[in-house]
Amino acid sequence: MNIKAIQDYLDEHEIDGWLLADFHARNEIAVRMLNLSGIVTRRSFYFIPAEGAPVGLVHAIEQDKFAHLEGEIIPYSSYVGLEAELEKLLRRYGRVAMEFSEKGRLPYIGLVDAGTIDLVKSFGVNVVSSADLVASFQARLDVEQIAMHRIAAGNLIDIKGKALAYIKDCLENNRTVREYDVQQFMLDQFEKCDMTTASAPICAVEANAGNPHYEPSAENSREIKKNELVLIDLWAKIKHDNAIFADISWMAFTGTRDAIPGKYIELFSVIAQARDAAVSFLRQNIDGRPVYGSEVDDVCRKVITDAGHGDAFTHRTGHSITTSEHGTGPNIDNLETEDRRKLQKGHLFSIEPGVYFDDCGLRTEIDVLIGHNGVEVTTLPLQSEILSIF
Repeated sequence: MNIKAIQDYLDEHEIDGWLLADFHARNEIAVRMLNLSGIVTRRSFYFIPAEGAPVGLVHAIEQDKFAHLEGEIIPYSSYVGLEAELEKLLRRYGRVAMEFSEKGRLPYIGLVDAGTIDLVKSFGVNVVSSADLVASFQARLDVEQIAMHRIAAGNLIDIKGKALAYIKDCLENNRTVREYDVQQFMLDQFEKCDMTTASAPICAVEANAGNPHYEPSAENSREIKKNELVLIDLWAKIKHDNAIFADISWMAFTGTRDAIPGKYIELFSVIAQARDAAVSFLRQNIDGRPVYGSEVDDVCRKVITDAGHGDAFTHRTGHSITTSEHGTGPNIDNLETEDRRKLQKGHLFSIEPGVYFDDCGLRTEIDVLIGHNGVEVTTLPLQSEILSIF
């Protein structure tokens, strides 16, 4: 944790300090920022002022968990003593950032309970959201992480191709193949590439593709037959400390190109145009002014809405990608949440518009990096049309 860089940010944005508050490791942002491990079950506060040394307030039995941190660590035992020390620490400050989200609009950041926020406010402190602080200091990738992401992205593109070839081989040779079989094939390929994932990839056929979070299982899995729509969604990272995920979705058809229904062709064209409009908007604006995830979502969603399918696009346009497939950086979202966090150099996120119906669903997903040389799609090639397996 770079205290000097955080203090420079606080000073630039006229924030008096960042108060990292936690109980029982519930504030994942604080736990990660402070590099806490082991048994941490009591309330803790670590205050980084815009000027001066940090100060921690920690329970007497957990002082050793915070010994590695800069600044003074003040122990407490009673809640009365904790509140008195916290007031003494904060009463001279006006604006303090915490993991708080106004009206709960950004629940990824709203990790401190309302009672603790009220306690801090009772000292005369104006609590502001730490959303952009977190995005700046916890979600920006370094050069090594970007390199690891590129490896993961290349592997996923290759595995996607192998998975579709596996389906084709099974169908050509009259071997039964189910969605679950394809999922397990992809997991096996992850292992061969020395990659790991937090949850299993998706293979969804026809109506199952209409469920964005469909999960095939050994007990619940549909057989794949010829002339059917197939959605493949896979995400993983290489097995390495601080490795970064890649995440892609592709659409295929288990027949010839001529046999693809016109409805599918039209719907895929719409979501591909929406995806590309989002990337174009980023490229046109990222170097000239602040750009927010909510704006990019609006641009992407408008294309699908104008085509008459807005009600079928039921999720955000994209999510932050870091060491977790859903990271702590800005999401591309103005539907589920209002994400007004600024997109910064080093941020990686998905762009994944989709439309979902009772009988089918289509999604296209790419990863986008805000790099030092501009906006980069890291999961090339772009899918321009539904792939025909035969």
